Amino acid sequence: MKNLFPALLASSASLIAAMPAQAEVQLEVMHHWVAESEAAALNVVREALAAKGYGWQDSAVGGQSGGNMQQALRSRLASGNPPGAMQFIGWEGIDWSAEGVMRELNALDEANGWEAAIAPQVLPFVKNGDDLIAAPINMHRQNWVWANKAAFDKAGIEQPGTWAELIEDGAKLREVGVIPLAMGDEPWQIQVIFDALVADIGGPEFYNKALVELDPEALSSDTMKQVFDTLRQVRGLVDDGFTGRDWAVASGMVINGQAGMQIMGDWAKGEFLAKGLKPGEDFLCFATPSETPSFQWLIDSFGMFKVTDPEVTKAQDALAEVVMGPKVQHDFNLIKGSIPARTDLPVDDFDDCAKKGFEDRAIAIENGAMLGASTHGFASQPQFATVFGDVVAQFFVNDMASEDAVQMLVSGIDNAR
Repeated sequence: MKNLFPALLASSASLIAAMPAQAEVQLEVMHHWVAESEAAALNVVREALAAKGYGWQDSAVGGQSGGNMQQALRSRLASGNPPGAMQFIGWEGIDWSAEGVMRELNALDEANGWEAAIAPQVLPFVKNGDDLIAAPINMHRQNWVWANKAAFDKAGIEQPGTWAELIEDGAKLREVGVIPLAMGDEPWQIQVIFDALVADIGGPEFYNKALVELDPEALSSDTMKQVFDTLRQVRGLVDDGFTGRDWAVASGMVINGQAGMQIMGDWAKGEFLAKGLKPGEDFLCFATPSETPSFQWLIDSFGMFKVTDPEVTKAQDALAEVVMGPKVQHDFNLIKGSIPARTDLPVDDFDDCAKKGFEDRAIAIENGAMLGASTHGFASQPQFATVFGDVVAQFFVNDMASEDAVQMLVSGIDNAR
């Protein structure tokens, strides 16, 4: 593992030079991966597609955790000019399939036995009825804490066992001149913390009742008020410069020791690895603290739009085969920070954080604690997920009482039903 990641990065960086000057068919792919580690991981897919004789026409639209990309897609579809393929998260692929604009991948699935290698929890987000409509490339865990080990050592703190300890540790970090928590004010970044608190304070059953089933009693409960009370305490750990800060910039603050912690999915780990840092030595990775641990998951998948050019259709097939290929799933996820969507791949040469993720996923499956990340659309439908994001963001940046936040949440969900 010691020399594998730099080798993969160097191989990815040489892609442009290695690709044919004029590929016979160019496949346009829309995605929102623009951070350094994301781009490096994506190059693994590009390189494998090039080896099949197809070019990659890049259409990257960053920002808003894919929200800007969805807006761009709507304009493209309205003008009758869909891309060849697109990265999806949450219900996006299913929703577009329901609009009749997506291809099904059933023949490829049957020929390669893909469905048997996909975790059951993932299938509702890549299948529309009996049709496979997207190829998942990874599984991220959202409820991670990333910490600068030197900053923790300087403050004399270790991995916290509870949120109360995490908040106390934040005060100790500030005492030694370190920003306790790095983050931005984008609603989705705030909601990542909210999701973790709902599960960690209320437990997996409460998480499902509140964020998946949208149970009114759970939404208006004292437990939910406690979630918002704790979120207010977390707000006290953030510096005043968090407005407009990108998640990768926040990761950089932890990397350079300006900040002590970041609460973010394991895509943040890719930023640490891209700088040559090692888990356990330079940075720490641990799940958000809870007596009832959970694995809050999300996936990225690639779906193919209906096109009239049969050569582009062949390129789409090639991309699907590349994405589901064991080598690409292995190499891509080593760089991206995630683990393979396929459950039949060994993880011996992954880093310690990824191995911990594999172990925790197995335990979560056994304990019924595999929770779809609400922030990224793997819990309730989008119209409800938007309500959570809006309320949580307003609460975080304004002086709002927890009781008012809960009332706003209940009212917003009722109006969206």
